[in-house]
Amino acid sequence: MNIIHIEDEPWDSGIAHYALTLASRQARGGHRVEFWGRADSPVLTEARRLGLSVRGWEGGPAGLLTWPSQRREAAAFAPRVINAHTGSAHTTALVIAAKLPCAVVRTRGDARPPKGGALARFAAERTGAFIAVNRVLESALRAAFPAARVARVAQGIEGPAAAPALADAPVAGMLARFDPVKGHELLLDAAARLKGSVPGLRVRCAGEGRLLERLRWQLKPAGLEGVVEFPGRVADKWAFMSGCRVGVVPSVGSEAVSRAALEWMAMGRAVIASRVGGLPDLVEDGVTGLLVPPGDSGALAEALSSLLKDPAKAEALGRAGRERWEREFGLDVFYEATQKVYDEAAAHLPS
Repeated sequence: MNIIHIEDEPWDSGIAHYALTLASRQARGGHRVEFWGRADSPVLTEARRLGLSVRGWEGGPAGLLTWPSQRREAAAFAPRVINAHTGSAHTTALVIAAKLPCAVVRTRGDARPPKGGALARFAAERTGAFIAVNRVLESALRAAFPAARVARVAQGIEGPAAAPALADAPVAGMLARFDPVKGHELLLDAAARLKGSVPGLRVRCAGEGRLLERLRWQLKPAGLEGVVEFPGRVADKWAFMSGCRVGVVPSVGSEAVSRAALEWMAMGRAVIASRVGGLPDLVEDGVTGLLVPPGDSGALAEALSSLLKDPAKAEALGRAGRERWEREFGLDVFYEATQKVYDEAAAHLPS
């Protein structure tokens, strides 16, 4: 199958990772895949690194001027499916596909609910299928577009061949960019609550971002030096995660998709996560991890204490998470579920 993915954000994101992971797996599966987006985007840089054929254009209004050439290039490529991953990409896909025998698939992986206005309904009527990445978005799409074909396909990822043994020390790990929505400050507050009751407590937050230096300066006044560590961007995420007893995803918003939660599961680590976005789809409370209310550092501290003080419980939850990842969120499961949607969306097209 010939497939074009359009992901035109100017930055890296969960949506971009979803699209890149899928496109790369499809290419390995024997499909002809092209990845289109903004020429100045790190997303296209990563697509090239993955060995995908790319096409870039200028962002903003200038990008509209490239529609005629995009239509010509799409006609020459003869896609069976054009998969749009953003709202503007959806518009571009519909313009490109207008006179081609191909289906447009719109993946909704952003936190905002779909609009139900006249233009949105017009676009939905010309869309072969919608893919929702979590239950919340699936329900919203079905309500906004009752006649549309809607399928839920959660992101899948590649993981280690086997989960390493649980870390001996009571270490909680977080792997995320330093952004207010990710909840680092909540984790630091939880660590301050626990430092006197969990001997040997360590909290390691890997990543980069605009909040990093400000939080680093807060460690000494909060009495968290020697307890909380900021190693920055880690070269080997799997090695970082293997040194942790539990993984923490304390986001206060967004998280339509959560690569970090899936990675902790693939590593066989129990996940403590907020009840936001798609996280409740991934983490089964009391089975593969623990869910806490977003923004509640007291509840987060209690959940951390229960797993850091009870390695056997943490190990059991982590093992169940690894099994669930293999069953529901592995890369091949992701690929096969998406291809089923593509096949159904394109079934009415001339062969």
